[in-house]
Amino acid sequence: MALKQLGGVSAKAARAVRDGYAASMASIISVFLLMWLRTSMSYQHVKGVTMSEAIQQLYADGGIPRFYRGLVPALCMMPLSRFGDIFSNEVAREFLSESFPAAVVTMFASSLAAGWRILISPADTVKTMMQVHGTDGLTLLQSKVAKSGLSALFEGAMGASAATWVGHYPWFVTHNFLEAYCIRNQILDAHLKHQNSTRKNIRRALLGLMSSLVSDVCSNAIRVLKTYKQTSVEPIGYMEAAARIVEKDGLMGLLFRGLSSKLTANALNAMLFTVVWKAMSERLAKKRQDAVKDS
Repeated sequence: MALKQLGGVSAKAARAVRDGYAASMASIISVFLLMWLRTSMSYQHVKGVTMSEAIQQLYADGGIPRFYRGLVPALCMMPLSRFGDIFSNEVAREFLSESFPAAVVTMFASSLAAGWRILISPADTVKTMMQVHGTDGLTLLQSKVAKSGLSALFEGAMGASAATWVGHYPWFVTHNFLEAYCIRNQILDAHLKHQNSTRKNIRRALLGLMSSLVSDVCSNAIRVLKTYKQTSVEPIGYMEAAARIVEKDGLMGLLFRGLSSKLTANALNAMLFTVVWKAMSERLAKKRQDAVKDS
């Protein structure tokens, strides 16, 4: 009996790791395709300019390569970030969904993802400094580390963690609810074991889009504060960061700065990511099943 339970736990953990790995690989594709939008978004969060102004200023500062400053840390950070998000969600669903309601399961998953984001925040700090400050980013970060020690690499870590929780929870609540709704109401082949690939991908893209819209509106203000604090030349607190933003752009600036580009970037990313993640996860599951049959 104990061996059977251990085998069940092992299988659930393996599924969570598989989905997390598929998510991390899917995120690499989105980095290459959408980093120019994310750089514009981070720049807007700090400078308080419009999306078109951000693109014009970034292009004037270095042409197209300027939008890809921080590409290497982004390629490290994004797969780790997505792995943590999906792994947390799948672990919670595999181990807790039979005993707790969906909202509680997702809350636990969001807490795991938020804790994971603190651990990987140094990569995010390097990436964001390079996105906002361009070629001066690493020099400014080195100066901050010299003044404040390694804690400078964790500037904005609590903000990133809070934003992850506030963004992760509504994303997966929305996604899990809509996924169950589609299955229950037989929408776009969701209830079928063998689904038409086009209808399946359309459904997944729409689920990713709706989940992203809800998440972004909920978490934008926290992400603005996190980015402003993270990229400040001198160490500042969250209250001071908020005061500076409100002084310049008012409360609307704090709540909605960079939201239009964030909605655009994350909507495109969510549709792309959800389709690729699910496809890769299914392929990995099939390969595992084939390997078991052959053994």
